[in-house]
Amino acid sequence: MIIHILGTIFAYTVYANLSSLGDGYLPKNYSPEAYGLSGFSSTWMVHGIYYYVGNFLPGIWAPLVLGQIVAIATWHVFRDVYSYINRQLFWVCNLFPHFLVWSGSSSKEQIVIISGIFVIGFAAKRSFSVHRLTIMSLFLVCLSLAIIGIIRPNYFVTYFTIFITSLFAPMLNKTKIYRFSVGIWTVIITTLLTFSAIFYLTFFSKNVIDFMKHVENSFLSLPGVSNRQYIETENISDFLYNSLWGIPQGLIGPTIGEAMWKPIQFPVFLEGIFYLSILCYLFAKLLKLAHASNITRIHILPYFFATLVVIYVSYPYLIFNPGSALRYKQAIHPILIFYPLLVLAYARSYNLIWRKL
Repeated sequence: MIIHILGTIFAYTVYANLSSLGDGYLPKNYSPEAYGLSGFSSTWMVHGIYYYVGNFLPGIWAPLVLGQIVAIATWHVFRDVYSYINRQLFWVCNLFPHFLVWSGSSSKEQIVIISGIFVIGFAAKRSFSVHRLTIMSLFLVCLSLAIIGIIRPNYFVTYFTIFITSLFAPMLNKTKIYRFSVGIWTVIITTLLTFSAIFYLTFFSKNVIDFMKHVENSFLSLPGVSNRQYIETENISDFLYNSLWGIPQGLIGPTIGEAMWKPIQFPVFLEGIFYLSILCYLFAKLLKLAHASNITRIHILPYFFATLVVIYVSYPYLIFNPGSALRYKQAIHPILIFYPLLVLAYARSYNLIWRKL
């Protein structure tokens, strides 16, 4: 709770003077009418949330209190397996500077992070422990999924995948799928990826190009010297080529050249490199666990498939502006960072129990 308080204070006293921050600051700024918004949309909903919360908690208090919900929800999710978790890794993942900034400031990301933590907590407990399904828990996770689907629909698929596999975990663990080897899963996932890519790129290539151009125009229309205006988006080969560098670079943020040209971005570049390294480490540990345990395999491998697809499809949001990339990736911090940590902790706790038995 203390580090999230410090994160919010830093966001509004330091970070806000260096970069644009969130969707508003005072209750009057949160009002949908202040932005001339009409009709239901993700922006309208988020502004409405902060407008009504801001009436009771004006100014910095609204994002500060919601940041405390992030802190409390994170502790609630991890408390049952905290004694089995890698403590150093847990605190590193909670102390990423930009995660603290965007989980502590008024933004779409703050709302999605709160919702995402509820989803991963439900999925981990349901999948890897004896978790009784209650109407309240099901309602909260469905509400969280709905919020994610409205605010960040491109990330909804991954959250929904772990929800479905966890919801039907008792049934899945009794089916023949439970006995599938890693090799069979690899063939299935590779086949699905191949046919999905061929189908989509064959019949929807124009949609892909239009999507990239739309995202590019939405970023380049905004003022900012950090916009990348040299990226080609003319045909489907550009989409495929840009993904080779765009996905890892999007998860990092600024390039080494941008960091050298603008020294204030150099610490951000180092944070991005460290973030990507932690992400690769967690994914490698998950794959190792999936290979060793068919109990967890049925949940981990579909999660991998959905995550790879979602990141691949939505990577254009991460490449046209390094600052926006830093913000957009925070919405998937719970699913990319916290969920693997939870799965590994639950696996370790059950290994210790089995050893005692």
